[in-house]
Amino acid sequence: MARARRAAAEKQAAAPDIAAPSSAGKSDVSTTAMPPFSFETYKVLFPPIAGIAAATASINVVAQEAHRTTGVSGAGGLTMVAACALVAVLFASTLAVKRYNKRAISLMTFLAVHVSGISALVLAFLDVAAPDSIAEVPLECLLTAASALLSFYWMRKLRGTSAQAVVVVAFSALAVSELITFVASFWGPVPAHGAAFVLAFAQFFFVRVSRALDVPSDQFPAVSESYFGTDRDRFSNRGFLAVAALGIWFISIPMGMGRGFPAGDAIYMSPVPRFLALIFVCGVSAVWVRHGMASRMRAITTSIWVVMEVLLALGAIFFAIWPRSIGVGASFVMASALVLQACIWYLTIAFISFGWRDAYYYASAAWVSMNLLTAAGIEIDRMLSRVFFDNTPVIISIMSLFVLVSAQVVFTKLLSAPLQQNEEGSDAARPEAAERGPITRDDVRRIPLMGVMALRPQAELPLPSVTPDARIATAVLELGQRFGLTGREVEVLTLYALGHTQARVSEELQLSQNTVHTHIKRIYEKTDLHSRQEILDYINEYGPASR
Repeated sequence: MARARRAAAEKQAAAPDIAAPSSAGKSDVSTTAMPPFSFETYKVLFPPIAGIAAATASINVVAQEAHRTTGVSGAGGLTMVAACALVAVLFASTLAVKRYNKRAISLMTFLAVHVSGISALVLAFLDVAAPDSIAEVPLECLLTAASALLSFYWMRKLRGTSAQAVVVVAFSALAVSELITFVASFWGPVPAHGAAFVLAFAQFFFVRVSRALDVPSDQFPAVSESYFGTDRDRFSNRGFLAVAALGIWFISIPMGMGRGFPAGDAIYMSPVPRFLALIFVCGVSAVWVRHGMASRMRAITTSIWVVMEVLLALGAIFFAIWPRSIGVGASFVMASALVLQACIWYLTIAFISFGWRDAYYYASAAWVSMNLLTAAGIEIDRMLSRVFFDNTPVIISIMSLFVLVSAQVVFTKLLSAPLQQNEEGSDAARPEAAERGPITRDDVRRIPLMGVMALRPQAELPLPSVTPDARIATAVLELGQRFGLTGREVEVLTLYALGHTQARVSEELQLSQNTVHTHIKRIYEKTDLHSRQEILDYINEYGPASR
């Protein structure tokens, strides 16, 4: 059967391009859809949902409890700024390390679980022995930073996963985390911090379950165009990254201003406004999860940004109508901030999947940007309260300005423009595609790390004319297309064909050796090739260099 399949693939490869699509990637975008829901199919997404939800809920519960007991919000004060400083150290390290290996990631995750859990446990002890102790602030800071690091681990785990599946994970995790936070709003400090302790160490269970399952990207392989309607090359474009950052900055500031309305003191979310925020978040999450399950095109469009802006606008309206009952307006602002958080998860995973940097580079930068700018928005309220006697109109006007700027940046540069650009013509018609040239040795180094570069290549790749390594890498991409290899299998096969041992492949791709062995076994079954030498012989005989 395998030999017949291989012969059919060779015959198809030798035949003229009768059914070749007119534009690279468009076929993938139009035909990619999530399969019908079943436990067996979707179980690979459950650990990331649980992991991100647990990490986020830990931060929310501790911040909520700190605000209730001391009147100082950890979300916009010293705690969050200090936590951002710690996470910024991780960001700075990615500039030097370039890419963390499997051992470093496992160590960071192990330490993050213990720092988060032990900090929560000590906070619970201080609630009994020394309430309002000054030691609570550094503990809250450590817990926040460590929990953020755990969420980064799960976002990295989703590298190369389809946009639709990422939407399901992001908005499901958002709804679950907000539900946990709402339930915790009825508890006292000891149960709340005890819950944070349990959520932290539950990460070990989620990680173990995840490692026993397939990689999410194997079950739900990604296509770059389904993220923002743009090809994968734009994710390695610094200008595109800058636009994404600007969108986050300009929307985070008015959210911070809404949370610090009117004089810079963060609004405490009591159970009633927290319940309203929960309703809004669950409603938005349900709509987008359903959209992600059904969508064959882009999973996130300008619609989600409109939702955030509408929630912010409603918050501003209720602030103006009922300035003495700011909890209602705060619930809309909080819901908008939470939806932004899910969007940032989605955006981060997109760049992790197709960008040229380490996963922690994108995750830490996005997290620090969102939280620092939110804290800056709260400080703007405080400064305005010192200048204007009644600063409500001023705050609402400035919030509107930032929302408008954010909308223009995102609509014209991040979400809409790339799609329009794709619709103007095929990759071959674009200047940047024409200038791409042959694959270089640097491309060979990056290909296995770019996740989905070779999922379903639709256009003929330029033949390399520089090195044998480049020829092998290009041939593996074509071989993956012929035999229907998944993106992860192409990554593994690229390194394996280049002469790396299974242990080295495991280290390079941050996979267990058992997982690498399983992928190689599946590659052998699909191609009916049974050794590295047979793979190289096949490449030499049927690869692009032989034609």
